[in-house]
Amino acid sequence: MSVRSTVLDLFGEYVQHAGGAIGLSPLSDLLGVAGIQPDATRALMTRLRSEGWFTSRREGRKVSYSITPYLHAVLDEGRGRIYRTADGDWDGSWHMVIYHIPENRRALREALRKRLTFLGFGSPAPSTWLSARDLRARVELLLLDLGVEDVSEVGLIQMLSGTGSVAVDRQIARRCWQLDAINDAYLEWIRTWRPKIQAYAADPPRGGAALAADVALVGTYRKFPFIDPALPADLLPARWHGRTAYSLFMAGHLALQPAADAWFEKTTGMPVDRSSASLPATEITAGLPR
Repeated sequence: MSVRSTVLDLFGEYVQHAGGAIGLSPLSDLLGVAGIQPDATRALMTRLRSEGWFTSRREGRKVSYSITPYLHAVLDEGRGRIYRTADGDWDGSWHMVIYHIPENRRALREALRKRLTFLGFGSPAPSTWLSARDLRARVELLLLDLGVEDVSEVGLIQMLSGTGSVAVDRQIARRCWQLDAINDAYLEWIRTWRPKIQAYAADPPRGGAALAADVALVGTYRKFPFIDPALPADLLPARWHGRTAYSLFMAGHLALQPAADAWFEKTTGMPVDRSSASLPATEITAGLPR
């Protein structure tokens, strides 16, 4: 994991739930348990502030950093993707997005492509995107966020349609997403992390070791929301490993969180309140051997 990723994961999992602001000194102490030196922390926070992720405030020789509204929204979106559970029964409808953005607006086209991918859309053809979930309201919001107030500017059309055939739907899914590669990535993650999470469940680490382990766990799992479209079970390959990986991740996360929260609070003097970000109910031990 990069220093940048570690910092953002720490803010997303802890600082955001403790008021959203933290002094540079306690932040350096927290990141120190992950092997990040104070000079590296100071340099990175200066850079992230210049990029608009944080604001800073100085009182004498002390500097503190606060999450900007933009980063708050990004962290909420990422958290929602990481901790979401599978949808219920699928009604067979595909949400289709079609647009035409001219070459002179390439930056907008690329930004829209990235945002649709993050929402779980796949592309069977240029400028055509599909999702197995109805995300019309989300697409309208992201267009506004990208500065598109009139969809006619980009020739964008949204519609719901269906094939009436599960076999055809599965072909569409394989054309839009590299499901076998995603499944293999899940399996590799499970093989790497299952022994560690078994150890965490049996004897959770304490103090800074718990926080470092939790941030590392989240950091390695965080890639999956970017590549997994969260398709209905009917469209997934046999022996899909995503659910096992999620259950295993949750088992490790919840085993580490109490000690990690306690150490965070002791180090920073700030209480962690996750009441507004409750984790979804799930069989969190399903990824562990019985």
